[in-house]
Amino acid sequence: MIDLLAVSAEAEVFGRTVSLFEEADFHLPPGRYALLSRTPEYHKSIVDVLAGLRKPSRGRVAITGAISWPIGRSTLVRGKSTGLDLVNLVADLYDLDRGYAGDLVTMMVSRPDYMAEPLERWPPPARQEFTFALGLIPEFDIYVIDAPIPYEESRFTRLWQALFEERLVGKTLILSSLRQKQMLDYCAKGLIYERATLSIDHDLEQCIERFPARPAREMLAVTSGVGGYDDSEVLF
Repeated sequence: MIDLLAVSAEAEVFGRTVSLFEEADFHLPPGRYALLSRTPEYHKSIVDVLAGLRKPSRGRVAITGAISWPIGRSTLVRGKSTGLDLVNLVADLYDLDRGYAGDLVTMMVSRPDYMAEPLERWPPPARQEFTFALGLIPEFDIYVIDAPIPYEESRFTRLWQALFEERLVGKTLILSSLRQKQMLDYCAKGLIYERATLSIDHDLEQCIERFPARPAREMLAVTSGVGGYDDSEVLF
């Protein structure tokens, strides 16, 4: 459960400051939601506010239960740390056994031989798999995903989707994705951002027609593939 209490928040988008929320009061009950709007370039910042990562300029965001970080963001997995370093960090943060966490991720990813290497040396597909695998180490009450859910035909995709669906039973999901099929597969309602506030719409199919998925401007140059985007992702 997430409550926005008289929240005002701003964000830097394409070099200019925009108002995300203006004295917004909003209650998000448990459920599975697809984030939709006519301004996908705002979604990252909206997700950050909902997840408690971006402090409002006024008001308060109250979160009931354990909430994930925005799973799928490749920017969270980079630098000189090794895969094992990050696995151990997540395990320590959530008071989990390091051995369990390492075994889970190693079992899932296609290239476990990279785990002891600095992440900056990993190829993008391996980093993307690792990014999603990290998000399944802890169990959360609210899952926030800010990327297309793994969809390519692979062993990793099958394992990840099976475990994620098991984790998701009885939990809340906020999904920001270009893939409309994933919205329909995983979500039941639309979380609509419009006019600096949020609302809930129970007719998800109609919501998708009203707010067709399109990439934010900064995504247009990203090459399609694992973690990439292409025109087909908007429809399928």
